[in-house]
Amino acid sequence: MQITGGGQISGAFFTPIKHLVNYLIVAGGGGGGNGYDTGGGGGGGAGMVLAGNTSILSGATFNVVVGAGGTGGADIRSNRNGTAGNNSSVFDITALGGSAGNGSRTVFRGVGDGGDAASNPTTAAQGGDGGGNGGTASGGSGGGGGGAGGAGSNGVSGSGGAGGLGAESSITGAAIRYGTGGAGARGNFNTTEGANGAANTGDGGGGGGAASFNSGGGGNGGSGVVVISYSSSLGNASVSGSVTSIDFFGNKIYTFTGDGTFSL
Repeated sequence: MQITGGGQISGAFFTPIKHLVNYLIVAGGGGGGNGYDTGGGGGGGAGMVLAGNTSILSGATFNVVVGAGGTGGADIRSNRNGTAGNNSSVFDITALGGSAGNGSRTVFRGVGDGGDAASNPTTAAQGGDGGGNGGTASGGSGGGGGGAGGAGSNGVSGSGGAGGLGAESSITGAAIRYGTGGAGARGNFNTTEGANGAANTGDGGGGGGAASFNSGGGGNGGSGVVVISYSSSLGNASVSGSVTSIDFFGNKIYTFTGDGTFSL
């Protein structure tokens, strides 16, 4: 090793310090479609759920983005789809927001098909189709939205399709299911507003249902969440934004329910 006249060290190599962290990234769920005049709306697709671990450079600051859920289709006697959920990301890893559920008159087959499940990491879960006119023999029920772990069910006479299965994670210290698809609405039945997806789950919003000469709005998709955990031996991280932290069995766990930053 030599020290040059400019104060630089030649012949020495420095290995950057990296830390292993675990992550859970859940995107926002899609909003459910509306229903009107006996037709049931389709459920919103769930937000993508990504989990794993990665090595990050010590001292580097990473932006954390938590996607909002999509908006349900409007409560109006005209076809209104929901809107897609928004992406969540950290460490250059992005979970895609769930697709929107379709309004009751998007298709006219008599029942709506369920949406496809998410295909990580490239394809978001798809929203369910609306059921058409409830006066048909099959009843106009909407299909369920696709989930993080399974496809939504088709609507059938007398019942809207169930939302697709989500994915379970215990990164927070408790087993929680994220990314369940929104339920489709039953056709030719009571007027109902679609259920909202719970906050920070990435669940899809439910489809709206409607009796004759009525309308029901779709439910809003649930917002996403980003969780980061690592060994407590590494000390506290530097964070900002909508974040809480706990120590749990030798791990530090940071839960972001809104945008922020993370550095370790």
